[in-house]
Amino acid sequence: MRKTLTVAGIFCVLNCMCAAGQTPLYKDSSQPVEKRVKDLLQRMTLEEKIAQMNQFVGLEHMKKAEKEMSVEEMKQSHATGFYPGLHSSEVAGMVKKGLIGSFLHVLTVREANFLQSLAQQSRLQIPLLTGIDAIHGNGLHRGATIYPTPIGQAASFDDALVEKASRETALEMRASGMHWTFTPNVEVARDARWGRVGETFGEDPHLVGRMGAATVKGFQTDDYTGHDGIYNKVIACAKHFIGGSQPVNGINGAPCDISDRTLQEVFMPPFKACLDAGVYTFMMAHNELNGVPCHASRFLMTDVLRDRWHFKGFVVSDWMDIERLEDYHCVAPTTEEAYLQSVRAGMDMHMHGPGFVEALAEAVRTGKLSEARIDASVSAILEAKFRLGLFEQPIVDEKEASKIIFCPEHQATALEMARKSIVLLKNDGLLPLDRHKYRKILVTGPNADNQTILGDLAFEQPDANITTVLQGLIQEKRLSRQNKTGIRQNAHL
Repeated sequence: MRKTLTVAGIFCVLNCMCAAGQTPLYKDSSQPVEKRVKDLLQRMTLEEKIAQMNQFVGLEHMKKAEKEMSVEEMKQSHATGFYPGLHSSEVAGMVKKGLIGSFLHVLTVREANFLQSLAQQSRLQIPLLTGIDAIHGNGLHRGATIYPTPIGQAASFDDALVEKASRETALEMRASGMHWTFTPNVEVARDARWGRVGETFGEDPHLVGRMGAATVKGFQTDDYTGHDGIYNKVIACAKHFIGGSQPVNGINGAPCDISDRTLQEVFMPPFKACLDAGVYTFMMAHNELNGVPCHASRFLMTDVLRDRWHFKGFVVSDWMDIERLEDYHCVAPTTEEAYLQSVRAGMDMHMHGPGFVEALAEAVRTGKLSEARIDASVSAILEAKFRLGLFEQPIVDEKEASKIIFCPEHQATALEMARKSIVLLKNDGLLPLDRHKYRKILVTGPNADNQTILGDLAFEQPDANITTVLQGLIQEKRLSRQNKTGIRQNAHL
């Protein structure tokens, strides 16, 4: 007589195997990634699967926001967040239950390790994927090496140097417990009013594509998979897909109305160059493209990325932009419907917050969304975690981090890139300055003596790591005096 195992029966068998001390296949690093993904996926509940598609901000970030922001201020914030009705301590409990798959804005090794230790207490011990805006160095981490902003990198026209700086940033990220960078931004700068021009590689689609591809290669190398216990690569993210750099009124997130020819010839080539370089994730744009919000665009996420370009990685939303399908773009009557629209269109991961898991689980149970659609997203996310070696090494050594972050070699690369990024349009004999003719130099303006020279997406760094414009000129003056003194002493001898 043939017997059929129910789902409950399968879980019972698996639990008995684990109880008997047999290592689950997905924890066996010698097995192919595809088999590990398949094995883990069949052990997961629906809620655990969808949780892998959901990201939260870090606990320390939440704690700070909880103290300093009102609910109304939080709704208007594009960089700070907490979750009304859900305390940071409850979020920690969700990690222990395996109900969160990813974090962003985790800025210290200590917090990264703490969160991973919580995840190791969950039923399946699936590690967390931690993302960060490491745009030009891991600038949100205090003490990191800060390189010139992308617009300065592009001015160097040095692909190899951009790749080298990205590789070094990857090393500093992994040493800090971070695995996923939200860069390169390969939007083509088209409007000088737009406030994110400095985050791009400029207005030339060919150059933007070259620099974007070099960035991807630096972070991921040819294959971002770790080998032989060495896990020092991160996955890159091509963003923002697409059209945000030509907003109708110059404001970030405003609609973009362009011809199909402009879309195909100007905006898409840099993203395709990143895809050809192996980029594993895409981030959707805040804006509407020709009337359709990018976060609900099946044309972009499925027709172009999956079907035409054969993209095999996963797509992530930008900061709570799925929710904006309801309250900003007004194409969804409820937040739950917004989640459903976006995932149906091809979205794989939600940035960020509660409500997403419950809404999608209900959609699957009521037949509005298939579990196979969930499995497709989760498989790509789990594949990244396996290839990055997170199951083998979720915790990083804080002592080792100090040897890698802001090391002399990385500082030298940042200096070389800064020098090569300088563009002198015309020199009528002013430079180099004649020290005998110009005895005094007026240094003025908001960037004269502070860390704003680091550029966007870089938090305040240790003063010892930074030389401001004024400090640099003063140091040069001292060196000049010392050299003169040395020359006089040698002459006397």
